[in-house]
Amino acid sequence: MKKQRKKQIKRKQPFFSFIKGILRLFKKGPKKIINLAGELNPRAIIIANHSAKAGPLLMELYFPLYHYVWGAGEMLGNYKSRFHYLRDVFYMQKRGFSKFTATIIATFEAIFSPLIYKGMRVLPTFTNGKLLATVNKSIEVLKNDVSVLIFPENSNDGYFEEMTQFFPGFVLLAQLYYHKTGEDVPIYPVYYHPKKRILCIDKPCYVQDYVNKGLSRAQIAEIFKQKVNDLYHNYCSD
Repeated sequence: MKKQRKKQIKRKQPFFSFIKGILRLFKKGPKKIINLAGELNPRAIIIANHSAKAGPLLMELYFPLYHYVWGAGEMLGNYKSRFHYLRDVFYMQKRGFSKFTATIIATFEAIFSPLIYKGMRVLPTFTNGKLLATVNKSIEVLKNDVSVLIFPENSNDGYFEEMTQFFPGFVLLAQLYYHKTGEDVPIYPVYYHPKKRILCIDKPCYVQDYVNKGLSRAQIAEIFKQKVNDLYHNYCSD
């Protein structure tokens, strides 16, 4: 049987690296990094809180692992798709902005967002059953010793310091990667507190440890949600 060659991941992004240098002038890094994991495996799944815009940008600019990230597929569509997602979902539904304010911001952000999303190496996710395509692309990323960052919290009602629910897509990714490669990829729970500028990285956990106990994906996602919330309670809350 002919061995399947893995698809190579392009790492060099000279132009976006220049953009990131500019962004670092305005977006300060963490004041404190609490790393409970020690040396990080470059091939890992990272699960973190979104914290509105603060989480993705902070992770892109300052997190120590090179990574791809799951993001809303609508933001990689045409201008109309990007505008309506930004206005109707991100700003109005999730952040509670008025329609007028959300419209003004979304009108301009939808113009430049494709450049940012491409630079951040966004893997598009959708709510219409196309998750498997995202998972398969993520598996190719992991095979190239590159991490995948996922924000699994349910943010339909907004973003909270303590998360209420995790969607189990990251569990599915870990399971399918294990079935394809025989490797139980490490998962790092991460929490970032934007006001205190504290970044916490927990020690790695492994999905198969929970699968072997007979737990469902939803139950495993709940355990990991608690691990991320524990970082908040132990290191970030007053």
